[in-house]
Amino acid sequence: MKRRDIVNIAILVIVIVIAVYRYKVQHHVETRSRFMMDTLVEISFTARQKNIPAIVDSTIALMHYYDNKFSYYNPDGMLWSINQSEQDTIAIDADFYEMLTLAEMYHELSDERYDVIIGTLTEIWNSERTYPPPADSVTLALRNVGFHKIEFDQNFLIRPQGLKINLGSIAKGFIIDKAVDFALSQGISSGYINAGGDIRLFGDSGKEQNIGIQHPRDINRVIAVLALSDTAIVTSGDYERYFEYEGRRYHHIINPLTGYPVENIFSVTVIAPNATLADLLSTVIFLLPPEEGINIAKLPNTECIIYYEEDDEIVSLRSEGIRELIVRE
Repeated sequence: MKRRDIVNIAILVIVIVIAVYRYKVQHHVETRSRFMMDTLVEISFTARQKNIPAIVDSTIALMHYYDNKFSYYNPDGMLWSINQSEQDTIAIDADFYEMLTLAEMYHELSDERYDVIIGTLTEIWNSERTYPPPADSVTLALRNVGFHKIEFDQNFLIRPQGLKINLGSIAKGFIIDKAVDFALSQGISSGYINAGGDIRLFGDSGKEQNIGIQHPRDINRVIAVLALSDTAIVTSGDYERYFEYEGRRYHHIINPLTGYPVENIFSVTVIAPNATLADLLSTVIFLLPPEEGINIAKLPNTECIIYYEEDDEIVSLRSEGIRELIVRE
């Protein structure tokens, strides 16, 4: 074999090795948007395999399944069936048991301000209202509020007639986490899911992303920007679903002890290891006075920033580690 042929073969081998290496390490990215969970959901996945579009399709289907299951208003969903059941004892599955267990824990930690047995109240404070419900209807709805009125175990829920469960404060985060778990099991290496501001960043990329916190009184501005990676961030705000009547803002986060929306809190942003916890805590903390709420966030890898009104000004209360995450205000 001539020297030139040997060189050519060596070059060909090198080219093949480089091509194989590039094939193995190259990443495919797939980004989709769908309307579900009453909001626009954006999914972006990165993986080495080429079947990533099929994985995204399956993830979207899974999210639709859970969205229907936990929807308060979907007649085909499991939550609807539970709320409309004429039986006091109802079978539940592991998903409901997990969420009810978390809800019970934070019901106690929040001095009963956080309560998922609040369906009768959320119905009269529906998003289509333009004025407050009559005081007597609030009083009547409060009779069917209270987590302490139910009992449950891993298999069954005992719910007196008239009580209705609303999982709106936890289900979105729970669904996001289920979707991420599924994606990782299918070989997705990194990505994010953004469900109307409930965001989960995950994977091995290690790249930080800048996430803005909406200014609570100016939709065209952000009030702070955080640099985050491999975490979840959720904001609950009084600007998301609200109406104004006689100079007062009425929003969707209802205090189950009074029957009326929380006053003077503008928004609560929580960073946590998973979206379920971030979603839950953002509501729990919103329902508490800022000084009490900030203590709820003292968990591993969990941070919080609360914007509220003091002397007619927007002020904030922050957990200790939040300053390291803020890149711009």
